[in-house]
Amino acid sequence: MKQHIRHILGFFDIDIGRASSRRNIMDFLLDRNVDLVLDVGANEGQFARRLRERGYKGKIKSFEPVSCVFATLADNARADRDWEVHNFALGAAPERTTINVSDNSVFSSLLPLNEAATAYSPAAVSRRSEQIEVRTLDEVLPRPSGNIFLKIDTQGFERQVLLGARATLPGLCGVLMELPVMQLYQGTWCLHEALAFMDRADFVPAQIHPVNFHSEDEVSVVEVDCLFRPRKPRLDGTSPQASCPAWPY
Repeated sequence: MKQHIRHILGFFDIDIGRASSRRNIMDFLLDRNVDLVLDVGANEGQFARRLRERGYKGKIKSFEPVSCVFATLADNARADRDWEVHNFALGAAPERTTINVSDNSVFSSLLPLNEAATAYSPAAVSRRSEQIEVRTLDEVLPRPSGNIFLKIDTQGFERQVLLGARATLPGLCGVLMELPVMQLYQGTWCLHEALAFMDRADFVPAQIHPVNFHSEDEVSVVEVDCLFRPRKPRLDGTSPQASCPAWPY
């Protein structure tokens, strides 16, 4: 059975090591000499603050569109000169649009909620909406350089962020996305669709970590953090030379 599981995970270039040799996201950032983290869907800056607490000293650019949440993010980043914050969303094309703001702001999304979302957490309920600006990652980062890591946690809007990063994506050394096993938002992708998208963009999974578990099935995950690496990373720990892959989307 163990060999069968290894074979399946080997298809995605994932290796099962001993418990004592487990690797995490900080290990990846250090191994790839990351000097810029793009924090898309920053909320109040929880992800960036965890990176700082664990020793990451490079630059961070955080993006959060909801105005009241951004105010807290800006306060949290104020004393950190290498942490830059932006009050807009990233998507497939520049536009003005509406975001649904939930009781618990981590559930706020440009996509409508499914019934499963409020069943999972009553705090996911949207009470109001807000007009926001959307830009593309290619516009924000027109001439990327260095070892850049992209984190996307946009409550179902991950695919649109990637579609706005056609020129940027091939030069990244890693991409971390929160992906659904149980869909909480209408019109978002399934886990296997996200894996197929990244495969066509020449990225493979490097690490997969559970984010949360279902309250009525405590051994089953709702969402996972999936960290992707280029299929052929540079051996010197730097990002591969940018060259646009085929984008059949």
